[in-house]
Amino acid sequence: MLPLALACALLAGCGDRQKTPEPSPTRVRTSPKSVRITMDALHQLGGVPAGWQLTLLSGDADAGRAAFEELGCNSCHKVAGEKFSEQGTTGPGPELTGMGSHHPPGYFLEAILNPDAVLVDGPGFVSHQGRSTMPVYPDLTITQLEDLVAYLASLKSDDPHAGHHMHGGQGGVAAQPNPADRPAPPDTAARIFFAQSYDVVPGQVQAFEAWFRSTGAQRFLSVDGLVSVETFVDATRASHVVTSVWGFRDEAALNAFMSSNDPAAIAVGTEFDGFVGPHDHQVFRARPIYRAPALSAP
Repeated sequence: MLPLALACALLAGCGDRQKTPEPSPTRVRTSPKSVRITMDALHQLGGVPAGWQLTLLSGDADAGRAAFEELGCNSCHKVAGEKFSEQGTTGPGPELTGMGSHHPPGYFLEAILNPDAVLVDGPGFVSHQGRSTMPVYPDLTITQLEDLVAYLASLKSDDPHAGHHMHGGQGGVAAQPNPADRPAPPDTAARIFFAQSYDVVPGQVQAFEAWFRSTGAQRFLSVDGLVSVETFVDATRASHVVTSVWGFRDEAALNAFMSSNDPAAIAVGTEFDGFVGPHDHQVFRARPIYRAPALSAP
């Protein structure tokens, strides 16, 4: 259960009511950012560029507000300070005041497109069939979705508890750890990190270690822009107990390493993967795992 009463019923009325909105005027669609990368590099990185996140095109918050009222969203959802014809009087939808401060735009988009993706426990939010009570709007255009998301994202508030109230109770947002409250990692020249967690192929640990000592480590570090390789074992996990972290000078170096342009990088990476089982690929812009010397002894 998410502690925030945003639910999957982020938008629109409740029940089976659906509306078919008028299409919005055509607008020029320009992405706020672009990444150029080869298909081979994409495959090596697990299907997405380093540091990838869903990029939404900029919507029109004013148009989104108009659509919000036209679709009847305001009949189930209250937004403090907004003068709609109705204010959350007929349905169980959570209050949306200040929600732009608590969720990324992609979360709003998912809640509109797939209300059942996150089911929040609360009075009226989940039907007897175990589905979200928020209706679906299959006829919304992409432009209208962008505008609705832009409107929701614009609902900011200085009140850290704004919008956390549920019918019949009060929800809350789980505190996220502040990076400033973590022990500082050791200094390193790496600025972006590629990690994969795996289990070593049964019976291959000694051969894996011997290969890395004799040739693997030197060949990895000979790749331009790759500054470190560190491996950790976490036996508290049920599987994928081994995690290797490659540190790179910058994002360009990481993308170059993962592309198919460097035969030496391909060869050493392929040999490494031959010793390990199925694994994931993750990219981090801060060191993802490290020993905290100040909290360790000796």
